[in-house]
Amino acid sequence: MRTISFTTTDHHPLTGDVFEPDNSNGRGLIINGATGVLRKFYARYAEFLAQQGFTVLTYDYRGIGDSKHRPKESKIASMMHWGEHDMDAAVTWFKNTYPDLKVLGMGHSIGGQLLGMMPDNNRYEGFLNIAAQQIYWKNWVAKDQPLSVVFFFILLPLFYKLGAGLPRWVLGSEYLPKEVIRDWSRFGRKPYYTNSQGQKVEEGYLNYRGKMRLYAMSDDKRFAPPSCVKVLQSVYKNADSDMHIIHPTDVNMKAIDHFGFFKSSMSTDKWQETSDWLKTI
Repeated sequence: MRTISFTTTDHHPLTGDVFEPDNSNGRGLIINGATGVLRKFYARYAEFLAQQGFTVLTYDYRGIGDSKHRPKESKIASMMHWGEHDMDAAVTWFKNTYPDLKVLGMGHSIGGQLLGMMPDNNRYEGFLNIAAQQIYWKNWVAKDQPLSVVFFFILLPLFYKLGAGLPRWVLGSEYLPKEVIRDWSRFGRKPYYTNSQGQKVEEGYLNYRGKMRLYAMSDDKRFAPPSCVKVLQSVYKNADSDMHIIHPTDVNMKAIDHFGFFKSSMSTDKWQETSDWLKTI
């Protein structure tokens, strides 16, 4: 593993880690993380895939981890900018550095949603979504919708108005900049994605035509229940997609929830399953 840096089109430096295999299988994978989750969280999974022959890139979005520093000429940290600029820069750097490799992507949570906002997203020949969901509040089952309403309509707007972003203690993730939580709140209040002017963002979601696999965790009630994952699959309506639900009993775990797939307690059988699917592309 080696640490690298690359720059977005709006001149924001991002920091990442590259995991290179001893023997390449001809494929590269870019891991686009969840909201407020540092790239190091995905290191075990990245190391596993490198042992399978993949060249893997993990990175921190702007405003998070080692990509916090913002030059004056770059745009502020927002979810929109993560998709439009940061994800775009990661693919551009990877293709320039490894021109002979197929480029595949993985999105955890928001990382799977923002694929539709990334320019020319068909540079990804295939995309793996882990607990990636469409977060409109009505996509939750009825008994969990009140909590979603509180989160998207009250909690996030409150912290946005206070002007200091979302502290670490609220969700246990990294501090989230102000415009990140503004986007998050807005995405949760509409059945489709919108930009900061309230205009529908649709083109990139319809344009993606690569292979896609989505995994949902049956016990992920708060962040990405299977009902929300299923809706995200329908948003990428022109992708060649399938969806799988993992139950804790499938992997001899008491709980998986939203983050358990990437923990050391996760069965490597499921990691191998994702590796095998990526190798088919």
